[in-house]
Amino acid sequence: MEEPVGTTLDLHGTDCRCWTWAPAESPRGLVVILHGLGAHGRFPTVALAAEAVVGGGYIAVAPDLPGHGESGGLRGFIYSASALEEAGLAFVHSARRSHPELPLFLLGSSMGGAICLRCALALAEQGIEVCGLVLLAPMLAPAASPAARLLLGALSYTPLCRLALIPSAATSNEVQYADPAKIAEIARDTLSYKGSLRVGSASAVLDLGKSAEESLERVSCPFFCLLADREKVLGPAARLAAERLFANASTAPALRHLKRYDALHGLLCEPEPLRSTIVADILAWLGERARTPP
Repeated sequence: MEEPVGTTLDLHGTDCRCWTWAPAESPRGLVVILHGLGAHGRFPTVALAAEAVVGGGYIAVAPDLPGHGESGGLRGFIYSASALEEAGLAFVHSARRSHPELPLFLLGSSMGGAICLRCALALAEQGIEVCGLVLLAPMLAPAASPAARLLLGALSYTPLCRLALIPSAATSNEVQYADPAKIAEIARDTLSYKGSLRVGSASAVLDLGKSAEESLERVSCPFFCLLADREKVLGPAARLAAERLFANASTAPALRHLKRYDALHGLLCEPEPLRSTIVADILAWLGERARTPP
């Protein structure tokens, strides 16, 4: 696959990078890919997702969220859950302006999945059609107790908010990815954020999970939720939330799908043949939605 085209979007004075891959043929749709915590728009897992959808005939757009990749801001620092949602929406709107005629899909893994869910709800309120969500091991519930969330929330309003003080499995390659070659590639990636979480970032991510959980009943667009049976990053609440999303969504049953895989959190970094199976499942689902009129 060819190298992506990079552009810059100004978000309240912060220059944020965005990457676009295009298929050789006339595109079938537009897929905006939102990365997980500490990753970026060309992170190996995101690049694998982009390669998959471009191979299926879709334009892929993947931003570096603020504080990530080549975007401005303190490395690995997330100001708030609402700032994440606002950034995600800004990138979606920017992508739509470039390709207004194409069916719009959102794809996100982990934290990116929660952002996609929240963006889809906001877009629906604006009267913008989202043809489908693809959520890979999405963070649809906070992975900490209410007491821990309250403490982190209080600390996020202090000078400690920027300090990297919280060890987390979310930054450990061995508990996220199964393919040794991809683990080595990720270890060499110099743009990703590694190490302990910043206090403010941990609080923001937990708030994002809580807001996603509280929004599940309102989801009405088609979705495909992929879960990892050997999950070691997200807590059990996220799996239960995903199952509620499947059970309670108001769309027709044919338009919603939940599937489990014998995989770790980074689903697209499984060894073959499982990775190809997951990619094929995603493309088959996207293909059905791209052919279905809104």
